[in-house]
Amino acid sequence: MTETDVSFHTSRGARLVGVLQLPDGVCPSAPGPGVVLCQGLSGVKHLVLPEVAACLGAHGLASLRFDYSGYGESEGERGWIDPRARVDDALHAFAWLAAHDAVDADRIGIYGHSYGGPVAICLAARELRAGAVVSVSGPGSGAAMLSSVRATWDWISFKHRVQMERAQVAKSGRATLVDLAEIFPFSPAFRAAYERLKAEQGGTSAKAAGDDIGVNRFWLPSIDAMLDFHPEDAARHLRQCPLLLVHGEDDDVALIETAEATYANAPGPKRWEILRRTGHNDLDSGPGLARAVDLAAAWFSEHLR
Repeated sequence: MTETDVSFHTSRGARLVGVLQLPDGVCPSAPGPGVVLCQGLSGVKHLVLPEVAACLGAHGLASLRFDYSGYGESEGERGWIDPRARVDDALHAFAWLAAHDAVDADRIGIYGHSYGGPVAICLAARELRAGAVVSVSGPGSGAAMLSSVRATWDWISFKHRVQMERAQVAKSGRATLVDLAEIFPFSPAFRAAYERLKAEQGGTSAKAAGDDIGVNRFWLPSIDAMLDFHPEDAARHLRQCPLLLVHGEDDDVALIETAEATYANAPGPKRWEILRRTGHNDLDSGPGLARAVDLAAAWFSEHLR
């Protein structure tokens, strides 16, 4: 397989940086299927996705992974978690991949990991050329995802805080930077595993950003964009784009229950693979990720003929 550093632009003028991976034997005279890879919360191409790309490449699938706007090496203001903007970034990634000589524009799939899962689904709903979509460990709507990791009293308090922040921005034009834990109160076990993952796979986008904005700290008004994100509605528009969900039974970050509406609303073909005794971290690396990507590769191989 060959890897090439590439870049492309969005309609907002931001230059995004990515990596194109081509399996052996693919060339302009014999273009093959390709897959756009949508990253999760971290927003960077060097975490998890290289292993995904390698596995897909072994199955003869080209792939494009990239840093979202404001993350990693890509241009854009840092510190925002805006899933709709991520869908727009991925839409342009799809367009770039479809125009590549070594890729068959009629055989392109979309893969989303963790928070990239709903991004992938929303992209597939917008891009009629999408031949198949896979979401691994993907949560449901923004409200379902954010509320599921909080006690009821804390969720109500959090919503009031977001309202107060909105009023502050309206009055002063100044937004508040908060620690990631204030947006996502992950379990200590998850945070420890996530930090190990970042350390093992080349650090974080802080190296490119120069500080921890967009890595450990984010703008609190991002919550409004997240609350307005509804992959379960987008799923209704998948039409004949086949959907595969892969989920760990014990996922405590993207609870299975939050994705039920997304799966129910998809018109099909569709399948939901639930992996027993498997948590969110288990599908981020190692045997768990390999199993999930094998399922994804089989799905793409079946539907991108």
